[in-house]
Amino acid sequence: MPSPFPGMDPYLEQPTFWSSFHSRLIVALADAIAPQLRPRYYVEVETRTYPDTPDGGELLVGIPDALVLAAKPAAPGVDAQPTGGGVAVQAAPQQVTLPMPTEIKERYLEVREVGTDAVITVVEVLSPKNKRQGKGRTLY
Repeated sequence: MPSPFPGMDPYLEQPTFWSSFHSRLIVALADAIAPQLRPRYYVEVETRTYPDTPDGGELLVGIPDALVLAAKPAAPGVDAQPTGGGVAVQAAPQQVTLPMPTEIKERYLEVREVGTDAVITVVEVLSPKNKRQGKGRTLY
């Protein structure tokens, strides 16, 4: 049965499989084109790294675990003995869901000139991250 999604494989584009497939494909492409580029050029496998969050933004939340207060100094001549009777009460903790940013690493190829190391061209393989709005698409 032909794929219902021409031009893509939903199995490979699952996050579990894509990273490994993408890395292997980039290296295979480098191995395939390198002999045709020699001796004037060479191929480098480069990596772009950026943080990724579900909404593309960052959220910083901070709630102190404890609060330390300084007691007022006792008046001169007053005995500063503990009086007792006070009970420390801790409020129930508030549950907060925090987005966990992940670090995205995408590999790409650079064809460089031998001797000057000047970049001649960049070869990228389109990934699911390039298709989404956010930093991955902007960098692509």
